[in-house]
Amino acid sequence: MDRQKKRQPAGRAIPRPTRVEPCDQCQAVLGLNYRDCANCHQAIERFWEADWQALLAHEQIVAELADETLLAQVVIAELDDHLWTIVDMAMRRIRCEECGQELGGGPIQCAACQFAFGNLWWHDIDAGRQGVMTHNEHALRVGRYVIRHPHRYSNAIATGWRMNMPRIVTGWLPPGQDARRYATILKQEKIMDWDAVYRKIDAEINQASDG
Repeated sequence: MDRQKKRQPAGRAIPRPTRVEPCDQCQAVLGLNYRDCANCHQAIERFWEADWQALLAHEQIVAELADETLLAQVVIAELDDHLWTIVDMAMRRIRCEECGQELGGGPIQCAACQFAFGNLWWHDIDAGRQGVMTHNEHALRVGRYVIRHPHRYSNAIATGWRMNMPRIVTGWLPPGQDARRYATILKQEKIMDWDAVYRKIDAEINQASDG
């Protein structure tokens, strides 16, 4: 396979949103209901899909046919040579031989999924073979994995990433101190007015977008 894209940055084929907006379909903030709302799902997934579709076009492969699955298997076999978005999309198209679930997304006791998952992260935020990855892009990648496979995480972790993803997709990252404090509140199941917290964050994001 021609690997001409391997040194290019990933996830940047289409522009990111700069504002937190409501979803036309479910009325929550766009991206919040990734697992239950097709529009929210697409709002996140489209950045990965754009890179995958470009690869299919370059390789002259038709989506949803056997050759696409074969391509995904080749990508996983050579994951060091491919964009992180491409690796993630290849894993979406492969079934784990041990548990039969999406590769890397099976039950936590599946050793094959755990091994596949463990191979994903060593090159993140690095200027190596995958191209430069920002801290926000790393968060976007981790967040997508968590909200896609929440059963692999504690309720506190899954909830935190689910709430943050509509904001992370705009380029936002929580300050480290805030992130740790909110994670502790979620873990300890303390009462918190999360609507107020995120209204403030969304107002700041949207104000910055408006200039």
